Amino acid sequence: MPGIDDEESRAIAERIEQENPGWIVIFGVFTKQFICIPRFPAPPGTMVVAQYPDAVLPRMREVENLLRSNEER
Repeated sequence: MPGIDDEESRAIAERIEQENPGWIVIFGVFTKQFICIPRFPAPPGTMVVAQYPDAVLPRMREVENLLRSNEER
């Protein structure tokens, strides 16, 4: 990720996780991606993967909304 080193990316992942306790958020130093795994009931293999931190929250909300709408059916 241009301009952001691994340590800063790990700190960003930690902050995102603290602000979103329903998710486990890690930064993969080899993949250079943010990986987010739900702590709430979700189909096996459900996760959010994003290269940039700005993409994480919208994708997390998309998964939450999709799962919520499926529960309402």
